[in-house]
Amino acid sequence: MNGKGRTIIITVILAIVLLSSGGFWVYQKFQKSQESATKVEAQAEKNYFEINDEVAGVYFKVSKKFDRLSAQQLQIKNQSFIYGFSASDDKTVACYISQTKREKPGGVMVSELRDGVFEQVKKTYPDARLDAAEVVDVGENNNRGAKLKMSYSNADVPTLQWEVVGITEKTATFAFCELPAAVLDLYREDINLFLDSIRIK
Repeated sequence: MNGKGRTIIITVILAIVLLSSGGFWVYQKFQKSQESATKVEAQAEKNYFEINDEVAGVYFKVSKKFDRLSAQQLQIKNQSFIYGFSASDDKTVACYISQTKREKPGGVMVSELRDGVFEQVKKTYPDARLDAAEVVDVGENNNRGAKLKMSYSNADVPTLQWEVVGITEKTATFAFCELPAAVLDLYREDINLFLDSIRIK
């Protein structure tokens, strides 16, 4: 074999080696990007707590940016409150779960739940407005509840109260968040996480 032939063979071998190395590098980079994406996803999943209370029959998620209120703090606010959380950096932003026993078991229309909640809010805040309302899933067996978005003035501060209400044969459960309207954009995701995750059983 002459020198020219050997040169061609060596060139081909080098090209194959370089292509193989490049392919391995691309594969490694892809693997690392996949691992990084998985880590980011796992981290995102850890930004909230999940609470599944079998005794009260309620399940929900709450952002880790919120601190849990003590039983004593809840009792001072309302004896029917079973859970309460406030934003760690703004105590005027809070979410609660209230639960009462039903005196008369039986079916209740979602519209009745909506109207009942709004009437109670208006008793405390006469200027309350119902800005939006919708039917939402709150449990198994096609259990439907109502989600309300209300607004009112609290000590001259424009305030929002978003609430989900649902019932079982034995209990009525009310989950709601209240906050100054001015800070809604800062906590919208946290509030939706909490309210959209409510399940009763």
